[in-house]
Amino acid sequence: MNDTAIQAGPERARPTVNTVGGGADTAARPVVIVHGSMDRSAAFRRVTDHLQDRTVLGYDRRGWGQSRSLGGADVDHQVHVDDLHAVLAELDTPVVLGHSYGALVAMAAAAAAPSLVAGIVAVEPPVRWLPWWPADDPWEQTVRRAAAEGGPEQATRALLTELLGPASRLHLARAQPSDLAADGVTLISEMTDPTVDLPRFDPLTFPTPTVVVAGSRSAPHHRDVARRLAELLPHGRFAEIPGAGHASHVSHPQELARLVQEIDLIEEQRR
Repeated sequence: MNDTAIQAGPERARPTVNTVGGGADTAARPVVIVHGSMDRSAAFRRVTDHLQDRTVLGYDRRGWGQSRSLGGADVDHQVHVDDLHAVLAELDTPVVLGHSYGALVAMAAAAAAPSLVAGIVAVEPPVRWLPWWPADDPWEQTVRRAAAEGGPEQATRALLTELLGPASRLHLARAQPSDLAADGVTLISEMTDPTVDLPRFDPLTFPTPTVVVAGSRSAPHHRDVARRLAELLPHGRFAEIPGAGHASHVSHPQELARLVQEIDLIEEQRR
């Protein structure tokens, strides 16, 4: 495994970027994965199995996985955008695959520095400042209620139960309470970060080719916002993955990998 590092400001420790897939086609654009909340870059292994022609890079965002110790109260959405900018600056205009919160990071990064990104696959980005996003998102309510009743650990347990259903039982049985509590602290921080509610880009002038993705079994507002966002983007397209929920990178990796490959076609059509 090859490692490189992110520099996000002179005083910040640097998360590690892992090469999770080495492509045989050196002419193919690399892919950078930006995971969402309650997740890790390693969860995208099944997707990278279907991108064997490309170099695929991933990193754990601050507060999660290998970068858990790099989280904190001073880590807001812009810090995550800065981290991604540092990764992109070392590459030759890659495709970015962003999931959930990570999709929002990807789009904000591309809006600020469009020359660094060839295209984006944005899976159910929580664009909370669009008018179609509900004032009381059900997952946010779940986290707030559980945190008030039992603290960060309970917040993690509640959201995992809602996301995974019966499959969460085994995961929670194996997890250490200290790990669940640490994840809960970061989860609450990301869900209550007021900067996420501010417009991070203008959809009507967004310059980057983008496939906005939603699973057919995802929450109605996730599907609706994804579809409407794609309609607003000048170079956007909406893609629904039949049978998938929010975690399509786990349940439908091949379908998601195909959408990553589609960015090349969109680029060719623009030329």
